[in-house]
Amino acid sequence: MTKFNQSVLISFALLVVSGCATIPTGPSVTVLPAPGKSFDTFQSEDATCRQWARQQLGTSPQKTYESNVATGAAAGTAIGAGLGAAIGSASGNAGQGALIGAAGGLLVGASAGSEAGQAYGSEAQRRYDNAYVQCMYSYGNQVPGYSAAATAAPQPAAATPPDIYLGQAPQFIYSPDLDAYVAVGIPYDLIYAGHFYFYFYGGRWYRGPYYNGPWRLAAGGHYPQVLLRYRIDQIRHYRDFEYRRYTHDRAHYGGRFHRPEFRERRG
Repeated sequence: MTKFNQSVLISFALLVVSGCATIPTGPSVTVLPAPGKSFDTFQSEDATCRQWARQQLGTSPQKTYESNVATGAAAGTAIGAGLGAAIGSASGNAGQGALIGAAGGLLVGASAGSEAGQAYGSEAQRRYDNAYVQCMYSYGNQVPGYSAAATAAPQPAAATPPDIYLGQAPQFIYSPDLDAYVAVGIPYDLIYAGHFYFYFYGGRWYRGPYYNGPWRLAAGGHYPQVLLRYRIDQIRHYRDFEYRRYTHDRAHYGGRFHRPEFRERRG
């Protein structure tokens, strides 16, 4: 059996099996914007959180599914062709036996690969949804399991906000409109201004010496101009605008950056 015939059979099986695939390539949960939030802002947050969720997953559930199907189909074809050739030799037609065996093995292998892909794809989808929901919740949107009032209204001031967990130091990009550095590519609202970091959580700003704290509630006297002049939705708008300029043409982007040294979380 030639490699060409084998590749044709595998492609056919992928078309047949993938026709039944229903694994989504985005979130399978419904998230609504917080009351009063503009739809443009919500769309920008949604795009950021989809990207964040993909980064946490490493690959899309659909790609994982297709990879498992292709692997199973190839293995089944090879095994079926060998068995078919052996059986065909006994009847004096090894080539025909190999073709029939490959076709049978193809279907069995593709089916097994499809089942494995579905199982892994479901787990990948769950992890994707969790990361997406956490990110959208950090922006104050209405997510499943939490009431609108709980996400829209400012939370009582706490001694410290939730910890920031990052595997590497975040990248800050300078926004000329804000005249401040804003963190990009992470599901946290972080600003670097006046040699301090500011973290927005629960409707309030917290101030700290590092990008992951320790945090203390920022008093009005310690607010940089960017926090006095702009609301959080405006800050996000200008941050996302500048980030899009950077990602559109990184080779010719002339903006400024700030990346602090990585700092492990301290107890």
